[in-house]
Amino acid sequence: MDSPKAMRAPSPPPTRELSRLAALLRYEILDTPDDSAFDDFTQLASYICDTPIALISLVDDRRQWFKSRLGLNVSETPREISFCTHAIEGQGIFEVTDAQQDRRFCNNPLVTSDPGIRFYAGAPLTTPDGYNLGTLCVIDRQPRQLSDAQREALVRLSRQIMRLFEQRLQAHRYAEQAALQQALLNSAASAMLVTTAEGCISGINPTAERLFGYTEQMLVGHPLTSALFPLETLARRAAILSNELGTAIEPGFAVLIAPLLEGRREMREWRLLHRNGDSVPVLLNVSAIHDERELLRGYIVSAYDLAHQEHLQLRLQQIAAQVPGMLFQFCWRPDGNSSFPYLSEGVEDIYGLSAAEMAPGIGPIYSMVHPGDRVRVLASIRHAATTLTPWHFEHRIDHPRKGLIWVEARATPMRQADGSVLWHGLVTDITERKAEQLELDKQQEINRRLLEALSEAVIACDAEGNLTLFNNTARLWHGLDAQQLAPEQWPLIYHLFHADGVTPMSLEEVPLMRALHGEHIRNVEMTIVTHGTTRHVLANADPMFGSNGQQNGAVVVLHDITERKQIEILQRDFVSTVSHELRTPLTSITASLGLICGQVMGEVPEHLQELLDIAHQNSKRLSVLIDDLLDIDKLYAGKMRFELELQPLQPLLEQALRSNQGYADSYAVTIELGACPAVLINVDTMRLEQVLSNLLSNASKFSPAGQTIELWSEAVGDCRVRVSVRDKGPGITEAFRERIFSKFAQADSSDTRQQGGTGLGLAISKELIEHMDGQIGFDSTPGEGACFWFELPCEPAEELQP
Repeated sequence: MDSPKAMRAPSPPPTRELSRLAALLRYEILDTPDDSAFDDFTQLASYICDTPIALISLVDDRRQWFKSRLGLNVSETPREISFCTHAIEGQGIFEVTDAQQDRRFCNNPLVTSDPGIRFYAGAPLTTPDGYNLGTLCVIDRQPRQLSDAQREALVRLSRQIMRLFEQRLQAHRYAEQAALQQALLNSAASAMLVTTAEGCISGINPTAERLFGYTEQMLVGHPLTSALFPLETLARRAAILSNELGTAIEPGFAVLIAPLLEGRREMREWRLLHRNGDSVPVLLNVSAIHDERELLRGYIVSAYDLAHQEHLQLRLQQIAAQVPGMLFQFCWRPDGNSSFPYLSEGVEDIYGLSAAEMAPGIGPIYSMVHPGDRVRVLASIRHAATTLTPWHFEHRIDHPRKGLIWVEARATPMRQADGSVLWHGLVTDITERKAEQLELDKQQEINRRLLEALSEAVIACDAEGNLTLFNNTARLWHGLDAQQLAPEQWPLIYHLFHADGVTPMSLEEVPLMRALHGEHIRNVEMTIVTHGTTRHVLANADPMFGSNGQQNGAVVVLHDITERKQIEILQRDFVSTVSHELRTPLTSITASLGLICGQVMGEVPEHLQELLDIAHQNSKRLSVLIDDLLDIDKLYAGKMRFELELQPLQPLLEQALRSNQGYADSYAVTIELGACPAVLINVDTMRLEQVLSNLLSNASKFSPAGQTIELWSEAVGDCRVRVSVRDKGPGITEAFRERIFSKFAQADSSDTRQQGGTGLGLAISKELIEHMDGQIGFDSTPGEGACFWFELPCEPAEELQP
């Protein structure tokens, strides 16, 4: 059973269809404006076939487009429902007498709705190479059939339409060719004059206007020779040609074309006339213009400005005098002889020879070449001459005044018509550059040996992320040399992990990549895990820059801290064990001494009271030390619990002031609370109090009696708050700054130090603050006190108010 939809047009073979579409595009007629010449054909077809509709239809890959249409308002229809698609598949007229009775078209929308096609006849528009571009078709809304005469007329009209296509295409090509020729003529560097076959000027280009001082309008229609050639010069040349050819040559245009008539082209120097009366030296060439039937249409006379060439040669000599070295032309002939057609003045500086001494050929130069280089120099010249490849060679010269020098020679060989080779080249003195290169090579070798001898691993990459340097230590640690890898593969291939030795690094965390992005990396701890062995390293990385200021790569230096980490672990385990073992008995001792000193057990003799008080104070100091040791152990082990709670900052500062004022009183100093913004912070209350107590107690110990310690906070940016504690003490020395937050660090570590302490307080404070997403630091000028501060994330208090 037939489908209710219109049957689609048959699909032609792909290759044949592509060729047909290419032929259609070649005619450049699709989507062009209406043309009365084509409308005449549709009118005639409609009249002959007695149909209300006639179309010139062109079928591309998706539509049929109407170049001319009669009786139809649309300009195109989809190809898949077009009748013409069927017509172009055959070679003759495609005729449908009643579309409603034809199962191919009975459900076609062009039949069932507007324009209501019942009858269709289309003659293909066939190119000379056999491709059907479309049709000349006639359409009726009633069933019918063409007569033989009508069919013959439709075929003849389709052939006439194709001839019109061909004529339009040929005219378009002729116009393009004429425009191209005119463009070439106008852009030619030589003066170009076009003449008729009789020698009258029919056109000149802009170069000729500038060269001779005439506009084109002034010369068109005038005989070329009478307008621009001196009569006496023409007469002399006519006499010479008459003798050569054995026939009389008139002193006019015949002088220029006589060699062409003899079958030879001639280029000759002439001195033509400028409009102002001056003579213009030119190199003249005459060429005949023939049409497609080889009929003579005229001549093109080209005149190359020799005055301009002479000017250029003078400028070249002036430029050559400024070139550091020797410019030359060297001709090597097949018989082995040689000469220098051109030598710049630099020859004496390079070889210590004059141009006259060089006249015999290459011999004088060859004798100046160092004996150890002569064979290689000559072999390289012969190779370049044979292969016609550019010559480049560095060699030594025994200069008669300078002694031994290095020169660099470059030249390009060109084969000439007579078999000789003409070289154009430059020779420069590179003695100073050679010495610098030698020194640079020595320095690079020293640097290479230093890199290989380093106990640190050194790795570098270029600006594109290609690894360029792996010293010996890097190769040993990674088990690999620098590989040609994408940076995304670095963490996997080179076994890069975080400090825990378990978590792989991402590419953006790799110190070398961070440096390549412009960061300066300092003491980032990471691990290299190979074959189950973990190596702890500290990474320091920086971007590298070229002499032009542009970044050209990055470098990272890795320092092995594996042994130090192992010692730290042993030390931490030892301290943890000892601290736990001491804590229980020490608690009992401290409590007992407290009871005795408080005379709970009875009255203590006066001579023992002082000794017991000292013992009690020292036991409490020892308890603080053990608590600090246990805290730092928990922090490093990740076992300390943090109960974070969002709360106002000011009450915490007020509580810290109350808790530490008694301690400050013992040192005769006071604590003053300053400004505090209304913010909320997410912290562990007890741990924050521990940090504040440490900073305030340190300030109390180091402040002179009678001074005031300042405690205040301030907003830093939109979402952070800084809490500061400032004292009036001696400040932080330069030597102590770098290790102030290290464990057991004390500015005065001697046995006779005035202030007590474990040296763990600031180290613990740093860990606590960082565990609460903050950072800690200080500002100090020696002799003017110190200001310790920490920053924490915050948010405005009003945002959480109900």
